[in-house]
Amino acid sequence: MSSNKELTFDDFKKMAANPNLSGSEKIGFPDTYRKGFSKAILEDIYTKLPIDKTQNKIIIDIGSGCDELTLELIKMCEKNNHTLVLIDSDEMLAHVPNSKCVVKIGGKFPFSNNELKDYIGKSDFVLCYSVLFYIFANDNMYLFLHEALNLLKPNGRFLIGDIPNIDKRDRFLDSEEGKKFLSNNNQIKGSTAHDNRDQKMDDSIVLAIVARLRRFGCEAYLVPQNDNLPMANRREDILVVKR
Repeated sequence: MSSNKELTFDDFKKMAANPNLSGSEKIGFPDTYRKGFSKAILEDIYTKLPIDKTQNKIIIDIGSGCDELTLELIKMCEKNNHTLVLIDSDEMLAHVPNSKCVVKIGGKFPFSNNELKDYIGKSDFVLCYSVLFYIFANDNMYLFLHEALNLLKPNGRFLIGDIPNIDKRDRFLDSEEGKKFLSNNNQIKGSTAHDNRDQKMDDSIVLAIVARLRRFGCEAYLVPQNDNLPMANRREDILVVKR
């Protein structure tokens, strides 16, 4: 998802129901930002969550969307006999094909009822990709993170992926590589849901998340994306291991 607007969960529900939008557009990305990049994005995810090298795991994807990335993830989970729990709006999940390995749970995470009771403390991997900045913009980010951690078993991994960081973007633009990038008529857009720079995710927010997660007994690491990803020059990931 990528937008300078403060898109809410309800906004994404409306976009999911819009038949004129592509799969990428339904989750807030122009096609140029996602189409054709799914393989590279998944390969990067698999270096942090070894979904492709393990069998019979429970994987939870929070804010799964319905684009090519989700479809390719389903194929891997089918191949490796994983259980893949997809959490998103009913409107978004309606575009995801049924599969023997997929459990669809419609609604906004974290839930107020017991929709995930069967997975608390039992999940091997939790994935939240291109979602956190909307939580930061509109909701209680720390509640979201803590509830996601509750799903993990000991030594389970939580990947908070594709986090936009305005300071990382600016460091890139100030570099020789960044200046060359702009001189080639490439455009580089803002990096979080807010228009006001002071409300964007920056180093202070990203590093505070790492510190908070460590404070709660986890190992947490700020990790780069592979350079071949479409927004690696202004986004990064946080990998969490529950102890």
